[in-house]
Amino acid sequence: MAKAVRWTPKAIDTYINVLRYLRDKWTTREEQRFVNEVEKTIRYIVLFPKGFRSAGHARLREAPIKPYNILLYRIDRSAIVVIGLFDMRRHPKHLKQLKSGWKKA
Repeated sequence: MAKAVRWTPKAIDTYINVLRYLRDKWTTREEQRFVNEVEKTIRYIVLFPKGFRSAGHARLREAPIKPYNILLYRIDRSAIVVIGLFDMRRHPKHLKQLKSGWKKA
């Protein structure tokens, strides 16, 4: 049975920030492409929760979203919890901060 997908408030904020950036700097086409990539990745995660590499803990995983983002998620008993999105062009300390609160989310 497939697990439900739950987004944390931080995940929603980071997703909206990426969409705002794409809307401001790029075109609707790129924004829609990003939305499609996120949806496709989440569908894959639901089917194969451990299909992406570990992010430092057995329950914490990171899935690449083309071309510059990582979707960080946690595997719980009843749900897949999306922790946030990280732009890989940012300094790694920001990813460390995002990962540090994964148990609380």
